[in-house]
Amino acid sequence: MTTKWGRTVAAAAAGAVVLLISSCSMMTMMSDEQKVVELRRAGELGAQAHVTLLTELTVPTPETCLDNLKRFSGGAPWDEPYSATADWISLHGDYFVDSCVSGKPRIPNE
Repeated sequence: MTTKWGRTVAAAAAGAVVLLISSCSMMTMMSDEQKVVELRRAGELGAQAHVTLLTELTVPTPETCLDNLKRFSGGAPWDEPYSATADWISLHGDYFVDSCVSGKPRIPNE
């Protein structure tokens, strides 16, 4: 004989297991195409940051752009399940900073 409370707990536990399994299967490595999209986005955000820094009467130097990386871009998205590799973080930051300093988006493969 199962109580209403027992059925509710069992349903919640089953739902949690399904959610855990489905979230694990969705966590995959970022594809090369996704990386190109993210690098393009970092370049566009860097160019926008250039304009914003100028309106704040701040010269967009590599140092000021790097200091404002998280403010404008939020940082590098994960390229591996549950983390971002050091090489990817560096490359993503380079695209942002180069674009921020120049005012023109750095485009991948160009």
